[in-house]
Amino acid sequence: MFDSTTTSLQMSWKADSGAAFSGGSGQMAVIGELLHRKCNAAIPHVDIGTDVFAFRDDREEVARIQVKTSPGKLYKNGKGYSAKFGIPMKQLERTDEPPLFYALAVRLDGGWGLFVVIGRTKLKELWNAGCGSKNNKSGDLELYIQFRPENEGELKAFCGKFDLTAHINAWESLPPLKAPVPINAEEHEGGVGRAEVHIEEIAPERP
Repeated sequence: MFDSTTTSLQMSWKADSGAAFSGGSGQMAVIGELLHRKCNAAIPHVDIGTDVFAFRDDREEVARIQVKTSPGKLYKNGKGYSAKFGIPMKQLERTDEPPLFYALAVRLDGGWGLFVVIGRTKLKELWNAGCGSKNNKSGDLELYIQFRPENEGELKAFCGKFDLTAHINAWESLPPLKAPVPINAEEHEGGVGRAEVHIEEIAPERP
C-alpha cells in the first residue's frame, strides 16, 4: 500500500528525473553523430561544464562539447518545428579558453531532429548582437529556434532575425573534424637542389 509520502516521492522523482533522462538521451545522440563520423567520444567522470570530449586518435585536437536537449514542437501545417534552449550565461560569458562548443539537440516524436552545432565565441557574438533573451530567474540565455523550410526547400534555422542555418549539423566545425589546412609544397620546398652555396676564395696568408 502506498501512502501520501510515497506518492509525493514518486512524483518528485518523475519531475527530477525527466530532465536527466532527456539530457542523457541527447548526449547519447551527439555521441552517435560523432562516432558516425569516425570521431571518438568520451564522457567526463565529473561534469563541470563539458558533457562530451570529441577526439580522433590520428589528430591532437580535442573538442569540448556542452549538449543541450529540448523537445521540438511541430507546426500545425506539418512543415517544420521549433524548440527552446537554455544556455547558462555564466558559462557563455567566460573566456573561451579552451574553446567550448554547444550541440543543441531537438527531440521529436519520431526521433531526432536537426542538430545545431555552434562555438561559444560565435554564440556570444550573436548574443551581443541581440540574439536570444536573458532569463533573469534562471540566469540562462534562452534561444527560441525555428526550423522551417523556405520556398518548399530544406529546413533552415532561425532565432528571431538571426539565421543559424550554417550551424545545422556543423560537425565539421569541431577541431578534430575540421579539414586539414593544405600545405603549399612550393613555399616549403627545400633541400640541396635549391640551396645556393657560396664559397669565397681565400688568399694565402703572407709570411
